[in-house]
Amino acid sequence: MKKFVTDTMLMPTYVSRFSCIGGDCEDTCCAGWGVTLDKESFLQYQSSFDPVLRPLFSRYVKRYAASKSDLDYGHIELQGDVCQSCSMLSETKLCRIQERLGEAALSNTCAYYPRTIHRFGDLHQMVLSLSCPEAARLALLTEDAFDLQGEERTAPLDYITEVKPSGGLSVEAMEDVRTLLFQILRSPDATLSDRLKLIGRSCDRLTDLISQRRTGELPALLLSIEADLDSGAAMAPLAVQGEHTNLQAEVAAGLFLAAWKATELPHVRQVLGEAALGLGIREGEPVDDHALVRAYQEGLRRLGPALETVPWLLEHYFLNEALREVFPWGQESPRQHFASLVIRFALIRLLLAGRAAARETPLTPAELAETIQVACRRYQHDVNFTKYALQSLARSGWDSLERLQALL
Repeated sequence: MKKFVTDTMLMPTYVSRFSCIGGDCEDTCCAGWGVTLDKESFLQYQSSFDPVLRPLFSRYVKRYAASKSDLDYGHIELQGDVCQSCSMLSETKLCRIQERLGEAALSNTCAYYPRTIHRFGDLHQMVLSLSCPEAARLALLTEDAFDLQGEERTAPLDYITEVKPSGGLSVEAMEDVRTLLFQILRSPDATLSDRLKLIGRSCDRLTDLISQRRTGELPALLLSIEADLDSGAAMAPLAVQGEHTNLQAEVAAGLFLAAWKATELPHVRQVLGEAALGLGIREGEPVDDHALVRAYQEGLRRLGPALETVPWLLEHYFLNEALREVFPWGQESPRQHFASLVIRFALIRLLLAGRAAARETPLTPAELAETIQVACRRYQHDVNFTKYALQSLARSGWDSLERLQALL
């Protein structure tokens, strides 16, 4: 039987406002992805006598032969030759399991997506994935979306990820690092680009400190970064760095093309297709780098007025991903974690610029959020893409701090 945890969880304000919009969703999470089942849900479905569900369970609920965990014990097979969707989805885009057995019968994956919950020491923290359209709108378009609040919630124990000590640091020290990086990210006195460059530099220093086993120097390092931030000295070296739109366009387009596989999800296909059209990119055809850079620069110019209506949009994206991934502790090193965020940011900006270049009028706030949602849908959950992108940057020398900062 599932064990549940009830606790006051720290969350951005937008999380408390979220509820699934079900059949009204333009990009349902019940299509295009595999549906993983925990062991308890799998056994419940296999033993069900519901007259409508039993034949569906018998046909589509399968065991993972190589599963070594109760969390991914089985799965629901998808159906459909064109746009594959969950076999339990009704004609009205509603879940038959929930309709007939109630919400309590949903698997962990179905019941709690798009939520992510971490336990950091004694504190539970909840955030949402922006691959969900409704979550993306709430997080990206509302100015107070990232005011933090505590709210009592209940969740399965095995759905909660516990953050453990890493790199020779205590959980308390890791939280101190996160607090400072969030302070930098929310600093009102610098551009987002400069804030991210400072975060990258901090992650670089932090990675060196950990790899050289000098973790005892962490308090001094944090004090130094905080003092520079307070005085403005931290941002001064960044002010002289120029723009690198040609490099941004070429690197991001290369990653986009490498991962631009055909998708049958209409919503995703439409957004990616419009961005490619605006950039002059055609699948299977060579890219004219000069034309690409010109289109990208024009797209950025047209994007400016659209972003003025929601100036916090990209900051909110970074805040959300940093919370969701327990940045900078979610990957092999703080430096690598920063690199993966930069890659996704470069792709998001490319898609935004591409859609803006394809339009005569500015993108609406809803279309800005939609673009980021599609990027998260396509790239965020693709572990192979992240690995490929990091390896590609390393092979080409683009994983250095100086070149990563050029992408910002």
